[in-house]
Amino acid sequence: MPADLEGVPATKIIEGADILIRVCGRLKPDERIAIVCDTGTRPLGDILAERAALVTSKVHLVEVPPFDMHGQEPPPHAADEMRLADLCLGITAKSMVHTTARREAAAKGTRYLSLPDYSAALLAHESLRADFEARGRIGDRIAAAFTAGSEVRVTSPAGTDVRMDIAGRIGASTPGFVAEPGAMSSPPDIECYVAPIETSARGIVVVDGSIPYPTLGLVAAPVRLTIAGGSVTDVASERDELAREVQRVFESVGTPKSRVLAECGVGLNDLAKLTGIMLTDEGAAGTMHFGFGSNFTIGGINEVPFHLDVVMRDPTLVVDGRVLIERGTVRI
Repeated sequence: MPADLEGVPATKIIEGADILIRVCGRLKPDERIAIVCDTGTRPLGDILAERAALVTSKVHLVEVPPFDMHGQEPPPHAADEMRLADLCLGITAKSMVHTTARREAAAKGTRYLSLPDYSAALLAHESLRADFEARGRIGDRIAAAFTAGSEVRVTSPAGTDVRMDIAGRIGASTPGFVAEPGAMSSPPDIECYVAPIETSARGIVVVDGSIPYPTLGLVAAPVRLTIAGGSVTDVASERDELAREVQRVFESVGTPKSRVLAECGVGLNDLAKLTGIMLTDEGAAGTMHFGFGSNFTIGGINEVPFHLDVVMRDPTLVVDGRVLIERGTVRI
């Protein structure tokens, strides 16, 4: 049994690790599992490898150097292990979801759990004890509405009012577990999403929840993003230093592709709360998030080694005039 980690009881850590491997990952005795960690997350990688070894003998733990940003490609040897696995746990601090390596692994049938920013506290958190299947069924219904829809409008009490075109794009649901070959989820994140037409978004996004990025997190004041032609054209906040930091993050990869509104997502985990961490915030019920940057792995065409999510509270979601969510409450 592992020792207590970060002040979290070992029993809760083990329970959470087993939920990831057995409930969310659906690992079977004859399957191969790859656990990709970085130098900072190696202690969690060791625990997951130890628990996975109780299910299968085919456990491959791969350590990589820390990534500079979400969406950065892993080294070739890690990408190879991802493609060979039946189940891959990506527990690097920065997400590998929006990478070619993850997409190619999915094409080979690898089920993928994306677990960036994980900690012992998150393994113990109640959000990992959600009813993934029941909440996932709600996500399936909203995703189907996205697939059938042509235009999305999102508003919020804080001032968000943005429209985007989604005709021809496929909605998707990530219910927190992976049951089929090539499936991807990020427990405790339970969400559904669609990649809008990259040049179509227009309006105002007011971020009053969080920006799950190391230098940002829970926002101290709302951040106002002006969107035109599909991209962020202005960033403002009553706290100038906050607006400057968001601008700096957008500019960090040196391409305007980072500013493209690339994802429209809905959180559905009723046991999750906003914490400043990606996997709780994107999946928290009563919120929606927009992702900027890469979306080519989720049905879009914008390819860039960058993906930044912003989370809004109490949104209203309308697809082709039909209200699916009203001030954070699902109506479908």
